[in-house]
Amino acid sequence: MKNSLLAIILFLSYSGWGQNYKPIPETDATWIQAEFLYYIGHEHTTITSVLYTQNDTVINGISYCKLGSHGFADWVDNWGSQQNQTSGTNVLSYSTGCFRQDTLLKKVFLWNSSTQTDELLYDFGNLIVGQPYPATITNINYPYLLVMASDSVQLMDGNYYKRWVLGTNSSDSAYVSVIEGVGGTNGFTSLIYPVFEQSSGLLCHKTNTQHIYENWVSNPIPPRYSEECSQTLSIHQITESDLEIYPNPTNSAISIQTDKVIQSIELCNLNGQLLFIEKTSSGEKNLNLDLSKLETGTYILKIVLSDDSLVMERVQLIK
Repeated sequence: MKNSLLAIILFLSYSGWGQNYKPIPETDATWIQAEFLYYIGHEHTTITSVLYTQNDTVINGISYCKLGSHGFADWVDNWGSQQNQTSGTNVLSYSTGCFRQDTLLKKVFLWNSSTQTDELLYDFGNLIVGQPYPATITNINYPYLLVMASDSVQLMDGNYYKRWVLGTNSSDSAYVSVIEGVGGTNGFTSLIYPVFEQSSGLLCHKTNTQHIYENWVSNPIPPRYSEECSQTLSIHQITESDLEIYPNPTNSAISIQTDKVIQSIELCNLNGQLLFIEKTSSGEKNLNLDLSKLETGTYILKIVLSDDSLVMERVQLIK
């Protein structure tokens, strides 16, 4: 009888482990992430961006947590012996967004204002070792990105967090992880790039003054360092542009509307290849872009506005 009771207690304890799910923090949380990639004609670029939680908002009767964001793009051209011949920095102004989470299903969603729908960002409740990582908006390699292993890791606050290691069955295996309560080690909202010439990384994450995660990676063009994981990256707050891109996803064309004059538009694929560039000279604030000749997939749209700020958005083409 005692042995049976002990077995039941152990089973309940084990079963209850999954109930200790750590949700994504929604108050005083900051993530700093970096992407190392091709950028607007500059082959070697580091984009450092910061995301931070703001006040709650209600959409269709459902509560969401608003996200603020801004960043920098630092580049050096003529790589090698003449690497300092041309260099520069752009201040980036990102569109703010919002997210919500279902703690029972262990899912996190980003709100898409263009389609007025939720998009899956994380699904911590359906990660099975040996199976494909779910089709989230950051998983551009679905269904070839696999859950390789799972474990528990102690982070900087002294607590243990469930972690899943992702990769492929090739030599590029195990190049990124996702962690409950933190997000991806590629960045909270960054695309999970296949290991090649482009990559991304979560540099730090904190809630209030407590650092949770830190991994300041080295790169030929280093990311913007913020010792305190600061929301401002040691700069002033950037005023967000009122910019709308719709429909997104689209099957043929998109419309771009903004309250500022558009200087130029560029469209790149996820390998950084420049597919389209247009410079305006007539003070346009509304433009249409035909994508019907492109293949189905995800693209990066880069819009330079009249104040020299740059907005980067993902555009999904479906047919």
